[in-house]
Amino acid sequence: MQHSIWKMYSTIRNGLLTRKKSVLQPHKAICIDVLKVMYKEGYINGFRKLSGQSDKIEIFFKYNNGNPAITKLSALSKPSCRLYVRVESLWKLNTSLQTLIISTPRGIFSDKECRKLHLGGEILCVLQ
Repeated sequence: MQHSIWKMYSTIRNGLLTRKKSVLQPHKAICIDVLKVMYKEGYINGFRKLSGQSDKIEIFFKYNNGNPAITKLSALSKPSCRLYVRVESLWKLNTSLQTLIISTPRGIFSDKECRKLHLGGEILCVLQ
């Protein structure tokens, strides 16, 4: 599970560094869930499953005045050190300039959605 997410983070970072409009990524359900959160929060323009290649998705990047919308993308939780957060701790975190993507028992959500739904979980990554 985590390996495919890390590979996607690396693909996104490399695509943004080379100023590409889009990149291709292997189709995994967990990656789709993370991309949905990125789209809702305004970090990417969208993504789509390629019709000819059923195992690939295309991720479309968002740029603001020539600068990528994602300036920092880092994975926090690792197999050697899982990082979990309780909903009470989410309220104490100052995430006004960044977005946490959290895996909860009810799915993958942003930190803002987790506060609304009163959910805690494993922090997958930080977007800035």
